[in-house]
Amino acid sequence: MFNVKVFADFIAPAAASQQDRQLLETMQSVRKSTDAGFVNFSVFDYRNDSPDVLHFLTYPMDWISHYVRNYFIGTDPFQTVDFRRASHVDWRDIYADGAAAGIWCSFTGQGLGNNALSLPIHHKGETYGVMSLVFRTSDNGWAEHKRRNMEMFRFEAARLAGRYQALHEQKKPQSFHLTSRETQVLRHVALGKTDDQIAERIGIGKWTVVGHLQSAKYKLGCSNRTSAVAFAITAGLIDLKSAG
Repeated sequence: MFNVKVFADFIAPAAASQQDRQLLETMQSVRKSTDAGFVNFSVFDYRNDSPDVLHFLTYPMDWISHYVRNYFIGTDPFQTVDFRRASHVDWRDIYADGAAAGIWCSFTGQGLGNNALSLPIHHKGETYGVMSLVFRTSDNGWAEHKRRNMEMFRFEAARLAGRYQALHEQKKPQSFHLTSRETQVLRHVALGKTDDQIAERIGIGKWTVVGHLQSAKYKLGCSNRTSAVAFAITAGLIDLKSAG
């Protein structure tokens, strides 16, 4: 299955659902925090031989129409990347040769951007959420831009994936049944505290802190603490105004 939802120029169509409109609000927030020209979000479900794919796109309709008319999907390498085996994907690598280079040339030629990357976040089971950011940056400074901001990009990818999960899978915060200690530890992680600092602050051992984090990650269906924190924030499970 292949499905596309278009928020051209970050505007929701009249028929968009309330969940999609709320997801778009998060995409707009990600755009502001990352200073990206475009933010897209994709869901790749690998439970079948050929993955089911859902894309939320924010490109202008002119580019989307051009993409469809030229049947770029038939040669677009983004559709065949195995995101289960990638920490991030630089578009200059996957669009470097052959027909893919032609897609990239058309893309940059329309002024949409000249550098981009995609970051996958383990969603649940064999499903991955993939956030793609498109930038207008100097080629010479692109490597440094990625290095300096990668941690923030990963956080935003986890936040967006968590928002999608909360909105589109109809899960309620109370269904996760986090303990008060798990919630407390997640809150301190969100505030940038290390395991040692959290242990000292709340009076438990470091490895007890790690145990609470592991339990919280399992309950939330998250593979790492960053995605667990991002999901907990977007699902309303932790309040950053409280540090106790």
